[in-house]
Amino acid sequence: MADDEESGCKVEYIDTPDGTPEETNWIMRAGRARVTYPNGCTFEGTFDAERIKQGPGVFVWMKAGEEDEGPIEKARYEGNYKDGARNGVGKMTYPNGDIYEGEWLDNKMHGEGTYIYKKTGDIYSGSWAANAKNGEGRYEFGGDSSVLVGHWQNGQINKGTWELKGAGKYDGEFKLGRPIGDGRFEFLNGITQEGEYVESKDENEDDAADEAEAPSAPNVSWKGQPIVSF
Repeated sequence: MADDEESGCKVEYIDTPDGTPEETNWIMRAGRARVTYPNGCTFEGTFDAERIKQGPGVFVWMKAGEEDEGPIEKARYEGNYKDGARNGVGKMTYPNGDIYEGEWLDNKMHGEGTYIYKKTGDIYSGSWAANAKNGEGRYEFGGDSSVLVGHWQNGQINKGTWELKGAGKYDGEFKLGRPIGDGRFEFLNGITQEGEYVESKDENEDDAADEAEAPSAPNVSWKGQPIVSF
């Protein structure tokens, strides 16, 4: 989410010696200020001599309320700025209620951070690169408390462990969120089974799929080796 332009806004410098806000309609100097933009969005933080956001700050996006209401909060960022962009550590609350708290680079989630999905209760904690899950991470599903732990690339887990609450765990590779290829189940009773998830192609699937379409998760079936108990 982009910050708003700084023209035509109300500015209150809150770093005056006597504590009385210094009001103006533009960012005229370095210092700590509270800015209200024409659309109701606000920023409170520090500007440098080039009138660029630097250091800790809070930016609040607003949206129009109902007929009898004023603007209401849409989203909020609380954290560090560098050269006018979200850089360092900060917390973003998105319009849909999702929350990300962690490291940023040039307005993107980048580094270590935790993302909470409000609708599902899912939680991802781990590494990010350019707004996508990349590196080591842990994803807990709010619905069944199962957990994916492993390595992520371009937002998807590609290798790791799927911990199934009350059942056991699966170790192997993944493709678009589903296990694929060689893997191993370990059940709570101590029994293990090795095998592979084999991808099966839909008979109605067009071999020349439209390249513009987003790839879909593969249809897979488990082919396990026999389990021998004594």
